[in-house]
Amino acid sequence: MLFGLIFLLAIMLSLSVQSSHAERMNCWVGIVPEKPTELDEVRVIVNFRFYTDPPRVVDFSEVNRDGDTFSVNVTVHVPRKDEAVLQVVHNQSQAYMLGRLKAGEYTFKVYVQTVHGSNEYWLEKEVKFTVSSEAPTHAPEIPSNGYLLVLLALTSAAFILLKFSKKKPISLQRK
Repeated sequence: MLFGLIFLLAIMLSLSVQSSHAERMNCWVGIVPEKPTELDEVRVIVNFRFYTDPPRVVDFSEVNRDGDTFSVNVTVHVPRKDEAVLQVVHNQSQAYMLGRLKAGEYTFKVYVQTVHGSNEYWLEKEVKFTVSSEAPTHAPEIPSNGYLLVLLALTSAAFILLKFSKKKPISLQRK
């Protein structure tokens, strides 16, 4: 009975290791803010989630721009076929500052190359985003005569306080 339990546990462990080799990484790209305008500083976050260790990111390149397309090359160390791996979930991220962009459609691409694999880069993730020309909505502004009304209210309050105060004003005239 104990032998059967150990055998079943060994089979389950080997299946989990095999399935983790099938999906070792997951990549996502986030645009900050989600709906940028021309007034916003646009930032892109590239995140890799790995399910074993290795793989891990060796290098995030600088961002390249070609017209309305931005791209980065990422080099990932993946284990050799004979290399043992740990079952560890971990993330590696890089933020790229694109700055203020004119209104229009843009594309951000992440290309990946693996150490112990192909020397070629392949397209791992592509995200399209739009920068709008609309100004963000703000709270309504106080009309210019609003300041005059506030000044009038403060002056009136000061006058009323002085009039009803119990102290007599100091006279500057000589008798």
